[in-house]
Amino acid sequence: MRIAITGANGFVGRAVIAVLLGDEAPADIRAIVRDPVRAAPQLPAVGLDVRRADVTAPASLSGAFDGVDAVVHTVAIPTERHDAFERVNALGTRAVLREAERAGVGKVVHLSAIGASPDSPYPFLRTKGQGQAAVDASPLPHVVLRPSILFGPGDDFFPRLRFSLAFPIVPLPGGGSARFQPLHVDDLALAVRAALRGPVTGTFEVGGPVPVTYREMLGEAMRAYGKRRLTVPVPVPLLKPAAFLFERTMADPPVTVGQLDLLAVDNTPHPNAIDQVFGVHPRAFLGGGLSYLGQRSRLR
Repeated sequence: MRIAITGANGFVGRAVIAVLLGDEAPADIRAIVRDPVRAAPQLPAVGLDVRRADVTAPASLSGAFDGVDAVVHTVAIPTERHDAFERVNALGTRAVLREAERAGVGKVVHLSAIGASPDSPYPFLRTKGQGQAAVDASPLPHVVLRPSILFGPGDDFFPRLRFSLAFPIVPLPGGGSARFQPLHVDDLALAVRAALRGPVTGTFEVGGPVPVTYREMLGEAMRAYGKRRLTVPVPVPLLKPAAFLFERTMADPPVTVGQLDLLAVDNTPHPNAIDQVFGVHPRAFLGGGLSYLGQRSRLR
């Protein structure tokens, strides 16, 4: 089976490739990346069929999926920059679908997000919903996976908590009651493999074994970094000025206004299809799920 993966050098793309290499020869995995030279050190194996393409430049996708049986679309961005939500999450997904339809691929597996909807008031979820709508409207057989927050080595979210742990008092946005169901990226990759192999089609929400709160996630990060900090509940609106300042002064802000807004959205799957549909028994988050954080670098 020949499989093309967009965003192959990204957090999810790398995990998917690592899982698929258990079944496929490297040459049967087509890694779609924007810059093959820069992506090379991030790809998990030599011998992959590496192709250059950018989802925001539809012409570059021409021929990217010729001769493949399935496409896994992982490209997305969580932080807004110069209308990137629209260009990447919405228009980029539409461009991928058009080329996949032209190439006549047999199946598309698309990574969406819990809460994604074209009608969402939140720009990230609205543009992810627009992208998902393009997949839903496609005549190609498809599986849409809507995961909760992801964790695992190389993730983008949990290392950012290190910034707040540099201070003796750590704010808990909205009291830390926002709910998530963290899913290890390798378990998501296993679900992608099952979606590619099996006859199932449709839209499915997936997450880890149990819901956790933001307070509990912060506690796990503290344990991983070996830090203890006093936490103080703070209303989300009071944190927005600082987040706004971060956005305007930092190239890679630890938190944005949009991310604070998303805390209002329940991030747990309803229902959780990871086990019953895809046969994946997700690993636990609480009790050591973030141990990789402490192995990378510790706060001074």
